Amino acid sequence: MHIRVQRGDFLSTLAQVQGVVEAKKTLPILSHLLLEAGEGGLNVFGTDLDVGIRSATRAEILTPGAIALSAKKLYEIIRELPEAPVDLRVQEDLNAEIICQRSRFKLKGLPKDEFPARPVIAAEGGLGMSPETLRSMIQRTAFAVSTDQTRYTLTGALLQVTSAEARMVATDGHRLAVARAPRDRVTGNGLTEALLPRKALLEASKALREDGDDVRLVPVGNQVAFDLGATLLVCRLIEGQFPNYQQVMPAVEGRGLTVKKEELVGALKRTSTIIGDRTAPTVFDFRRGRLTVSCVNLDLGEAREEVEVQHAEKDLTVGLNARYVLDFLGVVDEPEVSIHLNDALSPALFRPLQGQDYSCVIMPMRL
Repeated sequence: MHIRVQRGDFLSTLAQVQGVVEAKKTLPILSHLLLEAGEGGLNVFGTDLDVGIRSATRAEILTPGAIALSAKKLYEIIRELPEAPVDLRVQEDLNAEIICQRSRFKLKGLPKDEFPARPVIAAEGGLGMSPETLRSMIQRTAFAVSTDQTRYTLTGALLQVTSAEARMVATDGHRLAVARAPRDRVTGNGLTEALLPRKALLEASKALREDGDDVRLVPVGNQVAFDLGATLLVCRLIEGQFPNYQQVMPAVEGRGLTVKKEELVGALKRTSTIIGDRTAPTVFDFRRGRLTVSCVNLDLGEAREEVEVQHAEKDLTVGLNARYVLDFLGVVDEPEVSIHLNDALSPALFRPLQGQDYSCVIMPMRL
């Protein structure tokens, strides 16, 4: 195997693929990337057995072949090279020689046969949607995915496709995020429901290109492939039953409270400084025409700030986790949001003021 590739193209491909590689694995091959040179150019593949990414890059193929090289070391080497063509030549003893201008490296490799097999993806079929639609759904739900591995079915987001819409839902038991897209923005019928791991969603979001073609989601047994054009991401589906999230959605009556997003963001960030990393509740005290946000730290003191609100029809005091509210506000593009509250012990429903395609439910905290 002998290839010549531009350092910048090679580095961007390695940066994208090596994100899924786990350094601490019982199988040494999983800390490596598989490089395959053929008629289609250079393909780089990495996997942790749950999520795998294959990305293609332009390269001059002088001699076709394949080799598995340490993901971390290869990335570090290419990152430090000057912006110039890089020659990579594999010798018979599976040592890879990397040459760029006056720099020369030798890196030990592993044979291609030791690398996990990749699933075969159908050329047609599956679901299709624009990169903007998929990225928006991921960004508006990924923050609510649980990181607690003991609650396995909550460590991913549920994708559902009906005749009316596509939904992505995530919850960690304390909050719930639901993003919707009209069915006319989603083509095909090859996938109706899938529980997708958080890592796969985040890697797919990073790989999406604004000017790219529609993304295809193709089911392959107990896996789903994201066909992103030059990049293919394959993930193992999470097995288990996702909770019935419809039971958590509060019944909405009226238009709720209206508040300017930036004013609420500023108030929450400033008052939260007094509690630091603690999980103490932030008090939301709603009165006609105003909202008072306050925090108390028994060791340090307290903080309080007032924010103007509209359509406050009743007085109500509720405790919420400020970080959860900030996570929701951080993915909202509109200048105003609505807050729906029934009482101090019921879930709070947050939405963009003009958007019914996105909802975030946050459970209250006892004061």
